[in-house]
Amino acid sequence: MTDKKVCAFCESEITEVNDSKEHVIPNSIGGRKKVYGFICITCNSSFGQSWDAKLAKQLNWFSLAVGIKRERRSSPDETVRTVDGTELLLQADGTMTRKEPFFQRTESDGKAHIRMFARTEREARKMLQGIKKKYPEFDLEGELKNLTFTPFKVDSALQHRLELGGSEAGRSIVKTAIAQCVGLGIAAHRCEMGIHTLKMPTDDRGFALFYIRDVVIDRPQTDLFHLVSIRGDSEKGTLLAYVEYFGVMRVMVNLSSKFEGDSFTSVYAINPQSREELNLSVNWDIPATELHAAFNGFGLDANNFDLACRNATAIASHKQRNRQRHHVHREELSAVLSQLGIPPGSIPEPKDRDKFNNMMEEKLGSFSEFIKKIPPMPDA
Repeated sequence: MTDKKVCAFCESEITEVNDSKEHVIPNSIGGRKKVYGFICITCNSSFGQSWDAKLAKQLNWFSLAVGIKRERRSSPDETVRTVDGTELLLQADGTMTRKEPFFQRTESDGKAHIRMFARTEREARKMLQGIKKKYPEFDLEGELKNLTFTPFKVDSALQHRLELGGSEAGRSIVKTAIAQCVGLGIAAHRCEMGIHTLKMPTDDRGFALFYIRDVVIDRPQTDLFHLVSIRGDSEKGTLLAYVEYFGVMRVMVNLSSKFEGDSFTSVYAINPQSREELNLSVNWDIPATELHAAFNGFGLDANNFDLACRNATAIASHKQRNRQRHHVHREELSAVLSQLGIPPGSIPEPKDRDKFNNMMEEKLGSFSEFIKKIPPMPDA
């Protein structure tokens, strides 16, 4: 390759000394693939972090729901609300709990009655110790032994506000498109329109939401994915990218109007939950009028956008409920084994199996109704 590797930001030559690794798809939403020869170490430390952070924040609910795997740290908890106004936290393991602990004190017949909800054992101990200080006759040790942990049931429908796009998130996607080009052997400076977009924070014409049509051929109906497709057209001299995250963020990127070389189409797609690369195809037979409309701010077809949001949300919700179910099964299994004095991972002896089965049924019985409420997958 004859093209000189130049930093996409400062235009200094990239060498073995100042080269850095860059995730093609941000690691904050489950990206794994890295490229070199794109951004120097200095610029990688200074630029782009706010863009990826904004994108990750917009998509955090999906990251938590499907259970993406980051290389460092887990996705931050997300506040969600029920229709009746209760604030909950969706956590990295897929479970939900109250955002704040619950404590209520009432009096009747000269006695104090206390109802409480704690999210962790440590939190429960702290709350009980506070009761002990106020009521010295309170049997702290006895109550600590009687602590029980049960699945948190959500009896009201959830509501989630989805915000997509904007300058910062858009530039993260442009950066992803250029990084994928670099991985394909196309030097960053050959994506002149994409580089212009990164350097000009007031010019958003290089990227556009694209919901005019669904360009993914044979779209998977039970899994969400990340996809970056690059299309080089020698006749038109264009270099375009289509980037999709979790089925809901769909963006077209204008990388170059001076493309030279053989026409090609490249698709890189992954399942962010399993980290598996997927064999997907993109239909780039897109009328020029639609591309023109998108880059001029008319790429948001309301019906298609609504369909994309509803399908992606249904798939993510289904996976979140399944993850919560598996988590509760593991927790209850561990608790039952502990109560029976059976080491973790061991199989109950024949003499303990009837008791084990009865205890598991007792603990999971109420949860079986919760499982039945898992939303159906969207129709194909």
